[in-house]
Amino acid sequence: MYKFIYLILLIVSLPAPALENAQIENALDRIKKSKTAVADRSLDILVKQFAHSFQVQMEFAKSLRKASNHTKAIDVLKPLLNLTQLSNRELFALHTELGINYRRSLLLKKATTHYLLAKEIANKVGEKELLAKAHTNLGVLYETQSNLALAMQEQTKALELLDKSSNWGLKASVYYNLGEISSRLNKLEEASYLYSKALDNDKKSHDKFNIASTHLSLAKITIKQANYHLAITQLNNTLEHLSSMNAPQQLSVTHRLLSLAYLKTNRLTKAFKHAEISISFAQKTDSPIYKVYALMQLLELSLTEKNILLSTQTLHKVQEELEHIDNEVLLLKYHRYSALLFELTGDFGKAIQHLKKVDSYHNTIQVNYLNEATTRYMKQVDSLVQRQKLITSEQNNIVSQAKLETQKLERKIWLLAYSIVFILCVLIITLYYIKHRKAQYKARLYQSSLDLKDKMLADISHELRTPLSVLKLNIEGLEHNLQEDKSLAYQKINDKIGQLNNLISNVYQLSQVDNATMNLNNQSYCIVNLFKTYSEDLESMAENKGLTFILDNSVSHSQSIFIDKHKLDQIIYNLFKNACLYTDSPGLVRLKIHLNPSQLFIQVDDSSPGVSEPHIEHLFERLYRVEDTRAKSIDGSGLGLSICASLIKLMQGSIKIKQGKHGGLCVRVLLPLKT
Repeated sequence: MYKFIYLILLIVSLPAPALENAQIENALDRIKKSKTAVADRSLDILVKQFAHSFQVQMEFAKSLRKASNHTKAIDVLKPLLNLTQLSNRELFALHTELGINYRRSLLLKKATTHYLLAKEIANKVGEKELLAKAHTNLGVLYETQSNLALAMQEQTKALELLDKSSNWGLKASVYYNLGEISSRLNKLEEASYLYSKALDNDKKSHDKFNIASTHLSLAKITIKQANYHLAITQLNNTLEHLSSMNAPQQLSVTHRLLSLAYLKTNRLTKAFKHAEISISFAQKTDSPIYKVYALMQLLELSLTEKNILLSTQTLHKVQEELEHIDNEVLLLKYHRYSALLFELTGDFGKAIQHLKKVDSYHNTIQVNYLNEATTRYMKQVDSLVQRQKLITSEQNNIVSQAKLETQKLERKIWLLAYSIVFILCVLIITLYYIKHRKAQYKARLYQSSLDLKDKMLADISHELRTPLSVLKLNIEGLEHNLQEDKSLAYQKINDKIGQLNNLISNVYQLSQVDNATMNLNNQSYCIVNLFKTYSEDLESMAENKGLTFILDNSVSHSQSIFIDKHKLDQIIYNLFKNACLYTDSPGLVRLKIHLNPSQLFIQVDDSSPGVSEPHIEHLFERLYRVEDTRAKSIDGSGLGLSICASLIKLMQGSIKIKQGKHGGLCVRVLLPLKT
């Protein structure tokens, strides 16, 4: 209920032009989806509501034409001629549609008038596709009048205009019409080729109706070639295509041709069945030609069965329909069937009269078919077909040459086959060997990793054991009142707890780095202020160890760095602590700072003792000791340099260690000013 009210409010709120456009679009959609435009009264009412809409009236007329209701289509179209302000394209479409409906109603003079007006408009517009459409429509009209010379002339002009066009539907129509003319001239090979070209273009345009119509025409050629069994298969396939369409004309023709094919294969029951169906579909059209052809098929069957009563009745119906038709081919067929019927009834005098008329019409048709102009344009069509075939042949030759080259290559390949197989065998063996070696390497690496892990655990355990032992001794001493100076005991306990906390913190930090869970909290700091604080702390640290501290700072007050200060603190204090721990007193430690264009340069130097070259490259390894320093009274976890290297890498910097000029080590750090 709410949705309905909302829809009403939405429609009411639309501006008048927008509402009208929406209604027109809805009407067009209903017409396109309707499969029974002839009998749908609700559709008639809808169309009357839009009598002023050119689009709606044209779409409705097209649907009526496709349903073979040409009279009603003309009635819908004629009032549109009175509309003013129609564009040239709309006028072209209107006259073209009127011409088609008049032609199919065999009102050929009116059809000619509208086709010529459409051609005149197309010339004004100057668009090739419109002009091609005008030519092809005139060509069909001339074919209906049996003027095949003019028909071919118009169709060939249309094809020339569409030479580089991608309007597949229109190109298909021109090829189809040329195929129809070739078929009437009994040029079956050319007709079959032209229908095939039409079918190719129909498939590109995805027009199901035209695809079915072209399949039907190809089946006609098969019947003319007397291949009736194949024709029956083709026609049944065509019926499947047409079954979902409102196409009484095409369905009438399909059933008529099936009746003829069954007659030629002596299956008269099926022939009569399809003849009756053909007549029923023809009655749904208002085209007398389709009605006459359907009736003539039944007439041919009744004459074959020598059923005089049915033949007489059917011939009378044919005669009634022919009163409104001026078609020499149909009149010839009528007199031929009349002669056969009178021959069956024994009235040979009338039979001879009708046979004379057959000869007369036959001669007239032959003159029209074989006049000089027809022959000339037929040669053009033959030339067109030959040119198209030549192009196809050239393409086939290219393919053949490619195949020949391929065969030559195949021979060469066969000559190399054994070599390739041998190489493949060698490669497989090599790959197996490499894979085996790789597996061995991984196993060794895994074992090495386990060994390293075990060593690290052993080292950490050892590092923990010493402070824990001291803690235990001091606690037991306090417990049993063995410590004379309790303050000193508490101080030792506090120191060892700090040492344990430092070790655990270092291991935790390395774990964070390994698992990529450590984040940076970068902020902007003045470099001079930072290192002023560091220098005070470092100087105090050096003096406590009996060492001389030197600061070499060339950075100005205006320089800043974007960095995580907490992690920079760890790096500076760890490096300086290492320098103080492993430098003999008296000695010196030096902190040097200066700027590169985009980096902060930090260097920590110390005096002897140094470290030999083989050991330097291992100094960043976790828990690595140059010698058995456990025997020395030096506090340290062996993780400081490893943590520094990990933090500097996280900051996108670099760290290097080399022999120093004062006899100790020189550690150089480069950190980006902005990260």
